[in-house]
Amino acid sequence: MNKLNLRPYRAGDDPPPGSVPVSVVVLTLNEEPNIRRCLASVAWADQVVVVDSGSTDGTVPLAKAAGAEVVEQPWLGFSAQRETAMRLPLIRHDWVHFVDGDQWVSPQLAVEVAARLADPGCAAFANRVRLVFMGTWIRHCGWYSGSLVVPLADRRFASFDGRAFGERFCVDGRIRRLDNDIVDEDRKGLAAWLHKHVRYAEVECEQQSSADSLLQRLRTLRYGSSSRPLARSILKELVYPAVPAKPAALFLYMYIARLGFLDGAAGLRFCAYHAWYEMCVASLRAEARARGRVR
Repeated sequence: MNKLNLRPYRAGDDPPPGSVPVSVVVLTLNEEPNIRRCLASVAWADQVVVVDSGSTDGTVPLAKAAGAEVVEQPWLGFSAQRETAMRLPLIRHDWVHFVDGDQWVSPQLAVEVAARLADPGCAAFANRVRLVFMGTWIRHCGWYSGSLVVPLADRRFASFDGRAFGERFCVDGRIRRLDNDIVDEDRKGLAAWLHKHVRYAEVECEQQSSADSLLQRLRTLRYGSSSRPLARSILKELVYPAVPAKPAALFLYMYIARLGFLDGAAGLRFCAYHAWYEMCVASLRAEARARGRVR
């Protein structure tokens, strides 16, 4: 994919290799098509640690060849895997930057991280994610505007929320916003994307089956320290679960209300596949309910 399609990124240089006092942590499972690009984009970090959960392709040897420290850790779940990785004894810095194996860090973001960490004045940093789907940056569909995540935090003041899916940092302190985005651009192809989301649907179905009561969720929103913006948490945790006909409603919301049609054919497929994902979750729950596994 031509990076020019990801404007407004401008030409720029990364900080010198190994010059930024941060530990970059990359969680991997069969990321051979992506791992070299990912690790090349974070070479400015003083430490890069790849935590692999059982790859059967060339991910591990490629990571070692790129100079990363590699730890093999069987999969513990989304939150637990990140929490374990962040607390590894070999992590040298309190500031930890999580980068997924199918993501890459632009030179502009790298320069900004280096400058901000010189005098952070906070416990964590948030930025948006530019998702590239089928060769197209998904700028609409409500995706980019709602993609704010916290990948960079001081581990002395942060931990993961324990969720089986959709995990987030819980931060005890101020969170500042970075101006530049991280890019999520998976090269494994559409079939891999679809298979991955079937697995996500299974995990989300299990998580919904064991979800807290409405009162408990309200208390979590009121007193919790999740890094997700409060308004978005209310929509996701309280409003969206009550929406009827979720697949159709989600498609209309993403494609029409949030202008997904402006992203062309990729936007149409992206919205349709997310409606399909909701149908997968609903169907899995119906199957589990029929077998007496959920209330």
